[in-house]
Amino acid sequence: LYHQQTIEDDMVRAMENNEFVMYLQPKYSISTGKIIGAEALTRWIHPEKGMIAPVDFIPIFEKNGFILRLDQHIWECACKKIHEWIENGIKPVPVSVNISREYINNFNVVEYFAELIKKYNIPVHLLEAEITESIDAEDTSGVVNNMKKIGFTMLMDDFGSGYSSLNMLKTTPFDVLKIDRNFLSEFMESDKGRKIIAHTISMTQDIGLDIIAEGVETNEQAQFLSKCGCDIVQGFYYSKPIPAEEFDKRLYREQIVN
Repeated sequence: LYHQQTIEDDMVRAMENNEFVMYLQPKYSISTGKIIGAEALTRWIHPEKGMIAPVDFIPIFEKNGFILRLDQHIWECACKKIHEWIENGIKPVPVSVNISREYINNFNVVEYFAELIKKYNIPVHLLEAEITESIDAEDTSGVVNNMKKIGFTMLMDDFGSGYSSLNMLKTTPFDVLKIDRNFLSEFMESDKGRKIIAHTISMTQDIGLDIIAEGVETNEQAQFLSKCGCDIVQGFYYSKPIPAEEFDKRLYREQIVN
C-alpha cells in the first residue's frame, strides 16, 4: 500500500515533468539482420529514484485509470518520432503502440488514433496497434475492425499466454500475431513443444496472418524460428528496448550502409 501510494503521489508530477520516456525495441528480420519496425514502450526516469521498472507502476496505473493518460502520451511520442524521421530524410519503419484493455470499451480509441495521424501528417501504415490476446474477443473485435477500416495494422499481443484457442484463430480480426515470450521459451524445451510452435506458425500463415516472435534470447531460438518460416522477431538476442535517440542512430547507420 505504501509503494502504491508513493507511485500515485508522483505520477501526475512525473507526467508534467516529462519523466515518462518512450523507449523503442527494434523488430528485426532474421534473414536480413535489419530493423523492420519497433515497439514503443514506456520507461519512467525518476529524478531521485532513477529508472522505475514498468512492472512497478503499470499495474497500478491500470487500476486507477492513469494508464489511459500514459498510453496517450506514448502514442503521441511515437507519432512525433515517425514524423521526425520523415522530416529528416530517414526512411521510417512502422512503430507499434500498446492499447491497454482497461478502457477498450469506454474510450474512442479509433477516433483518437485517426486524429493523431492527421495531426502529425504520417502514413497510417506506419502506426500499428497492439492489443493483448487476453481481452475478450467480443469486446475488441469492433474496435479492431474499425481500426482496420481506416488502415491501421492490428497486432494481437502475447499470443499463447493462456487464452488461445483454435476457434479464436478462426474468427480473429487481427492482422498479426505476436508469439508470447513464455510460450516460446517453455515450448522450445521439448521436441513436442517445438513441433507445436512450428505447426502454430505454419497454421497461422496458412490462414493469412503474419507472425512475430517476442522474447527471442538465443541464436538457437532465432534459427529455429527461421526454419519454421517466422522471419520477424524481437528480443534481447537482437536488442533490448533502447532510448529513441539510440534507435535513430541504428536506423540511420543501416540506411547509410545500404
